[in-house]
Amino acid sequence: MPLALTFVEAGYSVLGFDVDPAKIEQLNSGGSYIGHVDATRVRAARDAGALEATTDTSRLDEADAILICVPTPLDAAQEPEMSYVRQSAEAIAATLRPGQLVVLESTTYPGTCQELLRPILETSRLHLGEDFFLAYSPEREDPGNPDFSVGSIPKVVGGLNAEALDAAAALYEVVTPQIIRVSSPDAAEATK
Repeated sequence: MPLALTFVEAGYSVLGFDVDPAKIEQLNSGGSYIGHVDATRVRAARDAGALEATTDTSRLDEADAILICVPTPLDAAQEPEMSYVRQSAEAIAATLRPGQLVVLESTTYPGTCQELLRPILETSRLHLGEDFFLAYSPEREDPGNPDFSVGSIPKVVGGLNAEALDAAAALYEVVTPQIIRVSSPDAAEATK
């Protein structure tokens, strides 16, 4: 939500997805379900027509860039539990279209983009680098700290190829003060 609002405040339209209909209803009525996100920011984004939320993943093809920001809680073996990432990738693959950029932001382990996301996204019959772009940029936020908000923290970005890195860097440079390009998604995943 903080990143979505930062994009709206930079002049972009955002279509947010969630599986929880109560969160969608709250956002679409101008409320905030996150304690440190002021509802007046959500209401202003909604009133401007720049923020919409939905549970309808068939609309994922409307976005030029899809950012995956889902929980990856630790399982019993203290490994990130990847079911939410996997489910998100499957929903994206069902509507993926040429030219889209997919960026994983969730906390994970090195290799997630290449070993987990890429094969799922390529079930769409589109090919990485030719048809769509894939990158990793770790979610950066210090919740509730007014001195370090999403828009004031440098962003690490790694793409699966040069074009993906360029696309992700171009996306984030409109909302962050500094882009730190790294050699690969694995390198970016390791920074988190």
